[in-house]
Amino acid sequence: MTAVARPEPAFDQRGALGWNDRALDGLNCVLRCVEAVLRFRGLEPLPVARALNGALDPVGRDLARDFDGCQVRYRTDFDDGARNLPFVLDRLDAGEPVMVLPDRFHLPGDVYEGRYHFHDHAVLATGWSPHRREMTVLDTDADAADGFRRRWVITDATARLFTWVGTVETTGTPDDRSGAVYFAERVGRDTPLLIAGATALGALLDELGAEGLGLVTARALHVLVLGDIQPLLFVYANALSVTEDGLPPAVAEVRSAAAAARVCAKRLGLALIAAHENADPAATYPRVLVLAGPLRSALDELGAALVAAGGTEGPRDPTALPRLRTRFAHIERTCFPISESAAG
Repeated sequence: MTAVARPEPAFDQRGALGWNDRALDGLNCVLRCVEAVLRFRGLEPLPVARALNGALDPVGRDLARDFDGCQVRYRTDFDDGARNLPFVLDRLDAGEPVMVLPDRFHLPGDVYEGRYHFHDHAVLATGWSPHRREMTVLDTDADAADGFRRRWVITDATARLFTWVGTVETTGTPDDRSGAVYFAERVGRDTPLLIAGATALGALLDELGAEGLGLVTARALHVLVLGDIQPLLFVYANALSVTEDGLPPAVAEVRSAAAAARVCAKRLGLALIAAHENADPAATYPRVLVLAGPLRSALDELGAALVAAGGTEGPRDPTALPRLRTRFAHIERTCFPISESAAG
């Protein structure tokens, strides 16, 4: 199930997971970068999905770090990203791509340039021209006609954007086992995690609805739902893709339920992003939160499908909601610290 590694990483619909209309179909920008590196390493789609998979845990799993078959090693320097630049250039010189979550305050032409120190997007640096002082990056928001590439000219000012960078390593052999064997190994662990996480997410959504979404909480929610919950479900469904010996009917139901739930998460996340640009976002957010209902129902249906396929719900987890609140607060602080001075 492996193939010859590509000459360089690429964002390419052929062989990519669920890429139909847009680069962020199913995956977030971090995972598209990791996927591109895994494809660059020679993995086929099913082993890629299983390398990206992990615990079906909406509360405890970090979709930027916790993977079954690969590891992202991050370096951060939020005071001055220029200190990370030598590491990035050294890796690129060695032919190794580097993921960059840029400080958008220092990103030329960005909507938040000179305004806010936001870290809510990832790109994959793939090349460096010392003569032109130009770095080539793959960006899901870039022009498809140019292969989703952007060119950054690195100056003393733009060097500061490298506050958060990471390299991707594979940690195991490609997994191409039958879907039934793969699922049977996981269902005992994943069922109670999913059900406890769905309950906690529902409670958090109730709290946010009662408090009312503000500019920061609404953005943190779109990151949680679109960047974490959606790909958690999407990767899980793709990891159960049909192999030559097919899937048992109960496992096929789990796969369908996971895929349906991820669509609901995508709709809520995209609606929140659209609401951010509304003339009066605070007035729009309550209408958008109506889309949380279908997501909650879909997660309940996934839990029921897991139980029907042999999983056990497990005891109630009283720590799930407090842990999810903590995670949500971390997203607010890390991705959208708009209380920081615009002076940098």
